[in-house]
Amino acid sequence: MAESGGIGRGQAPDWRAQAVILIHFGDPALTRRCLASLADRETCPHRVILVDHGPRGGLAEALAGLHPHLTLLPDPANPGYGPGCNRGAALALAEGAQGLWFINNDVTLTGPVLAPLAGLARSHPDVALWGTHLRDGRTLRGVDRQSFAWAEGAALAVPRLAGDCRVLGPQETLCGASIYLSRKAWERLGPWPEDYFLYLEDTAWCMRAHRAGLPMAITGLVVDHARSSTVGIRSRLAIFYGVRNQLRLHRELRPLAGPRRLLRAMHLLQKRFFQGRWGLLAPTLLGLAAAFMGRTGRDPRF
Repeated sequence: MAESGGIGRGQAPDWRAQAVILIHFGDPALTRRCLASLADRETCPHRVILVDHGPRGGLAEALAGLHPHLTLLPDPANPGYGPGCNRGAALALAEGAQGLWFINNDVTLTGPVLAPLAGLARSHPDVALWGTHLRDGRTLRGVDRQSFAWAEGAALAVPRLAGDCRVLGPQETLCGASIYLSRKAWERLGPWPEDYFLYLEDTAWCMRAHRAGLPMAITGLVVDHARSSTVGIRSRLAIFYGVRNQLRLHRELRPLAGPRRLLRAMHLLQKRFFQGRWGLLAPTLLGLAAAFMGRTGRDPRF
């Protein structure tokens, strides 16, 4: 573990109170841009805990001097996004963090975001998770609407939120590229799901909040995010885990709905034929097979 920005014994610096958790994989240039934007544009004192999932070495040298309070946790075994987030959160909480902001390493800021998020969480402690909108060119997203077959929970009675914030409905979930929660909310909700490796762990986490009756909210805050720039939106890896994890999550939420799950599998398969994306047929079939065999976590084939 390497950290810049040391402190004297017995001090309690305010930059430890808010922690930004990043998972690095692939191109260091993406992570460099993310860290530079945090250092340049975020006004809230904070630290960054960066879990390095590889696959290349030399990340510490590539990021040197970009952020004054950076902690690097190497983990070349790459156990997945959820375990990486949980490892970073565990360190932050053990060292006094009161708030955790999970963002993808391809996110960049155009202005302060963590400061207003922390303020909202303090003002509304009953809200468990706070999301921001994600801007990719002209596209703006922040909330995913799940199908009726996946929906959990019910509309919750919570205090009216100020400004352009709103509480999510029972079929809505937050996008995991930018989610904030307080220490108390983490203790109520629990850590990220660790069975997915990549994709839909954010949906599973939000569904857990729905089932526990914990409100979630989307804010009017915006960060820039080039979607799937780390692994590629139609890479074999993305298709495999996307397919497998859709069915894995459906099984978790609806364990007795086997026929509906089979229909969903057939829908995913027929899309490849009608789209003419023959190169995606193999990872789709492998993902379907892995889902029905109950495989979880990282698949050694990808």
